[in-house]
Amino acid sequence: MDMSRKERDVLGEVSLEDNEYFGVNTFRARNNFQISGITADFDHVRAMVTAKRSAAVANNKLGALPEEKKKFIVEACDDILSGKLKDQFVIDVFQAGAGTSFNMNCNEVICNLALEKSGRKKGDFSFIHPNDHVNMSQSTNDFYPTMMRINTIFKYEKLVKELKDLKLSTEKKAKEFSGIKKPGRTHLQDAAPMTLGMEFSAWAYTMGKALKELEQAAEFILELNAGGTATGTGVNTPQGFAGEVVAEISRFTGYNFRKSENLPGIMEFQSDFSRMMNAVTNLALDLTKISNDIRLMYSGPGAGIHEITIPAVQQGSSIMPGKINPSIAEAMNMICHSVIGAQQSVNISVQAGQLELNVMMPGIDYELSRSMDIMTNGMRMLRSLLIDGMGANEEACRENLSKSFGSAVLLNPYLGYDAVAKIVREALETHKPIKDLVLKTGKLTEKEFVDIMSGVKIAGKK
Repeated sequence: MDMSRKERDVLGEVSLEDNEYFGVNTFRARNNFQISGITADFDHVRAMVTAKRSAAVANNKLGALPEEKKKFIVEACDDILSGKLKDQFVIDVFQAGAGTSFNMNCNEVICNLALEKSGRKKGDFSFIHPNDHVNMSQSTNDFYPTMMRINTIFKYEKLVKELKDLKLSTEKKAKEFSGIKKPGRTHLQDAAPMTLGMEFSAWAYTMGKALKELEQAAEFILELNAGGTATGTGVNTPQGFAGEVVAEISRFTGYNFRKSENLPGIMEFQSDFSRMMNAVTNLALDLTKISNDIRLMYSGPGAGIHEITIPAVQQGSSIMPGKINPSIAEAMNMICHSVIGAQQSVNISVQAGQLELNVMMPGIDYELSRSMDIMTNGMRMLRSLLIDGMGANEEACRENLSKSFGSAVLLNPYLGYDAVAKIVREALETHKPIKDLVLKTGKLTEKEFVDIMSGVKIAGKK
């Protein structure tokens, strides 16, 4: 390949192509960390470039960065935020500790684009320098976690939207199915009867609790590290920088970010991210239980429960014609399992901080971000391809209820626990209907039995 420019660092000189906006630090890191092939998504780029743009504005306002340099840096950031140069962010998610490689990748791309806008060539760092100007008043140690927090809020907004939509869809089904009676099941055995709508209302209820937990976790994420630089002391920043840059980030993004009350503390401890990860994981635990319930209730059609119908999104078998599997619920299970596993990785990395820094931040960021993304996409899939099109198999619900021994619990107030237990045991052993055995006692009429099984209380009967 024809190389158009050379860049030098303390390790030596490297050659770069003319269409490469990144520089020597990114070049070395890209070669060092060829691990997963996964690079930063646009949420991450948007978060870091927003932080860099805000730093330039704050530095200029405080008299540290000349207006001309600020102007070109801000213009470069705005171009990147509009979607340009996405292919220039090339660092693998598994990279040098603390995120220095990604920070420098962003510094170099912004710097070289700003140089072009000023009429200069890439690499002409005598005018705008990636460290001295784009990274002014910053360290990877405070701005990488600042990026992580902004990115997490970007992803949180999308996650919460999908959760609210899924909750609303489930609430609609609860109302739609509110009059459809079916057997309850505990221990996978017949239990007291309920309605299909109650199943869905329980799901909506637990989603509401998940929303609250996510909202609480987001409050911790809104506290920013910016202004702490290398060890939380704010070294090499102009007076007032921390407050100014956080205010600019808030103004630019529209989110209520706030300056940390203790910059060394927020740098050393990354448990704010495990709080968010735990909230996402608890949601995954609930949604995998819901997905399992759907699979059980749909089981059949001829030899299972089959109390619900689901949209046919694809053929279920390469050998059995007409088979329709609960594919969407199965995919949701796998998404949730992946998230539950990611929580362990995050927790291990969160506790791995040493003294003034946790260098495992890129790993924390990757696992949390990926989990939030797949949960967001998974909930959209679950709602649009499964829940919204789900129906009730009323015939199966009635048939199952008619055969359920759990309905016998309704007889307890009229016949007593021991008497009902004896009837149930006899029904199991003789295969006689419970109704026949109840009427044989002479304590209830057929009409009273039917009324009791329909939920009507019979006055004067003990």
